[in-house]
Amino acid sequence: MSPTPPSLSQEQRVAASRQAVANRRRRAQVKALIKSGDLSLEELFEVAEREECVAQMRAADLIGALPAVGEVKAKRIMRSAAIAESRRIRGLGPKQRAELFRALVR
Repeated sequence: MSPTPPSLSQEQRVAASRQAVANRRRRAQVKALIKSGDLSLEELFEVAEREECVAQMRAADLIGALPAVGEVKAKRIMRSAAIAESRRIRGLGPKQRAELFRALVR
């Protein structure tokens, strides 16, 4: 039997919902900045250290948002850097980050 989540009051549910929406908007904003080239990969990792919601972004979403990187190239980069589909930015190790930078310099 799986554990049941804690019961929340209506106010707590509304607050959690608002926070989730704000987090999704922030991640979308960061992805747009990456896509436009206004935010570099180095800067993104700095932002992720300061903002929890950015650190929770999936690495696949980040790589797919990079300029000139499509779905196929993103999967190739992830495979060469040994990054799992479910990996979050916060969970990328130093070797994976280095491989990501190396793959994007080409």
